[in-house]
Amino acid sequence: MNGQKTDAHIGRNVRAIREIRGIKQGYLASALSFSQQKISKLEQAESIDEEVLSRIADVLQVSAETIINFDQETVINNHVVNEPRHGDAMTAHADFKLFSKIMELYERLLESEKDKNLILATLKIQEEATLGAYSEDLHTVKKIA
Repeated sequence: MNGQKTDAHIGRNVRAIREIRGIKQGYLASALSFSQQKISKLEQAESIDEEVLSRIADVLQVSAETIINFDQETVINNHVVNEPRHGDAMTAHADFKLFSKIMELYERLLESEKDKNLILATLKIQEEATLGAYSEDLHTVKKIA
């Protein structure tokens, strides 16, 4: 690849970009059909096969050159975060799955709140009935006394 830095530690760069993107090793492994252990080993490697690096770049939504030339200055200047994305279909699918999960959790929360309100209403009715009976008993005792 053109422009490759000779002192680049590609695996370390992959890890840094993965973490900046908020991507877990498990997700990267799954997207590449690798084990998490293989991702861990790749992130420790000074160099990575060009084809594998290209696949990793697609998942991380950056170019392979960005991974190779990655440095802290690049992050500070915001090039990695705002670089045009590759694989928007995968991102859209992941976003949809996340949205679906959030909606599922929200619906469960609403159902739980309905159940809680029903229980509280039942307890209030029971409390009022108990207090009403107690009040009648107290009134009867006062009459006798």
